[in-house]
Amino acid sequence: MKSNSLIFLASFIGLLCGFLSTHVFLIGWLNLIFWGIVGVGLGYFATEKKTMIWSGILYGFFLSISFLFLGFQGMPDKLLGFTIFSLFLSILGAGCGLICVLIGNWIKKKLR
Repeated sequence: MKSNSLIFLASFIGLLCGFLSTHVFLIGWLNLIFWGIVGVGLGYFATEKKTMIWSGILYGFFLSISFLFLGFQGMPDKLLGFTIFSLFLSILGAGCGLICVLIGNWIKKKLR
């Protein structure tokens, strides 16, 4: 898969997973399992190191930010604090997305 396509796809999949997790089907810790499997799957299709790193970071960031903001049910006066908290958690989510993608790429190399 072309590198730019995978990076865009990873961002979109992150947004989609965040949406699905808040509105459709998974609750609690099952979300983490689902998100990890999707991240590992993205890593399996990454071919270049730069693509792998950026797709993991963007997948995790957009997943976290969409999950948090779509699930926000606070009052408007709490939005600024929640935004700062969400940005911090999304940076953490970007690191977790990167780890999942690296694991997926490692699995691909071991299966060859």
